[in-house]
Amino acid sequence: MKIQTIKRRIAVMILAIFSSIFIFFSCTKEEPPVRIGAALALSGHAAYVGEEVRDGLLLATDEINQQGGINGRKIEIVIKDAVSGGNPSPSIDNPTASKTIGSASSEASINKVSPFEDPAKKAFEELEKYDPLVIVSSLSFLSMKLAPIAESKKSLLVGLVATVPELTKNREWIYRYWTTAEYEAPPITDIFLEIGSKTNKKNGTFGVIYLDDAYGNSVFRDIEKRCKEKNILITPSSFPPDNKSFLSNVDVVKDSDAVVVIGFDFHIIKVLKSLRSINYKGEVISTTTATLPSVTSISESNNIYVTAPALYNKNYPFADEVKRRYQERYKKPFTQYSANGYDFIHILIGLLEDKPMDKESVKAIFDKGFVYSGVFGNVELRKGSKDILFPLFPAQIKNGEVIYR
Repeated sequence: MKIQTIKRRIAVMILAIFSSIFIFFSCTKEEPPVRIGAALALSGHAAYVGEEVRDGLLLATDEINQQGGINGRKIEIVIKDAVSGGNPSPSIDNPTASKTIGSASSEASINKVSPFEDPAKKAFEELEKYDPLVIVSSLSFLSMKLAPIAESKKSLLVGLVATVPELTKNREWIYRYWTTAEYEAPPITDIFLEIGSKTNKKNGTFGVIYLDDAYGNSVFRDIEKRCKEKNILITPSSFPPDNKSFLSNVDVVKDSDAVVVIGFDFHIIKVLKSLRSINYKGEVISTTTATLPSVTSISESNNIYVTAPALYNKNYPFADEVKRRYQERYKKPFTQYSANGYDFIHILIGLLEDKPMDKESVKAIFDKGFVYSGVFGNVELRKGSKDILFPLFPAQIKNGEVIYR
């Protein structure tokens, strides 16, 4: 009897131990991560833009995860190169960069796609397998390719660094966090009119050297429209994305009273150098792209007029703190591209605090509209709109700095 009693007690103890273990692991089991997909341009002529967006996304994700995530769940960023099936961009090949990208808190994965398939479509399909809450894309040309795919699948897509107005028009599931051509063009036209008033030329001529792609064409069309309304003559000169020499473009606009330059930073740099090489006497105006450190750091950019986000305003301490953290981590300047990725993550997570974590809930929140204060200042998504916009200000580059006017 004593032996039987002892056996029963041992069995009860073993059962209690296993029950405790089961309860412990059941209670401590982590919720699955909130996944956000990123179909970015990480190769090709504009790879640096995708890299900047990527690094901003990852910095914000790590910051939020270190604070416990969202609603008790970690955030996971899944990244795909949506431009090329060839070699990834140099920063991805860099072992140090790869270590940062694959950090434990971000859990970012980066895969190449086959060169025999449409890379944008393939990247989107690969991301869909992770059931992401939202997919972000970079640049107008890539976002425009992905938009109809996302719309047909009722997947939330948010275009970052995507200017072309058509991206969000007549679409239910497509949003944008970036300024549009319709917001970039008015300050440019106003700057020209101000220049004209100083020189007593009410109907001066306006040369426009612009990139012949979705982004460049959209900005040019809006400038052209506004100039026609104000009887300003325009002399246009477009160039392809892989253009090497801009002397012919400069020759077309050399007699203009002012020249607007629209393109990526490496285009703008070459155009500025070409304008200076012919000793161009008129004023030069450019877009927000010209506020990048790569442009402001060259002597040829001195005194050009630009449209600028609040990011570079020295009187904005919140942005300064984010810049410091970014520069410490990546050893490079914090730009509007990295700010775009960084801010979007904070906006999304801030809106979802204590809310259901599904696509329909995110869409409902977006459709209601919101105002958010971030590194771009006060950004706004108006009720019923699809465009999250940040303010732009007229400025001028002076000795390597963006001086707001």
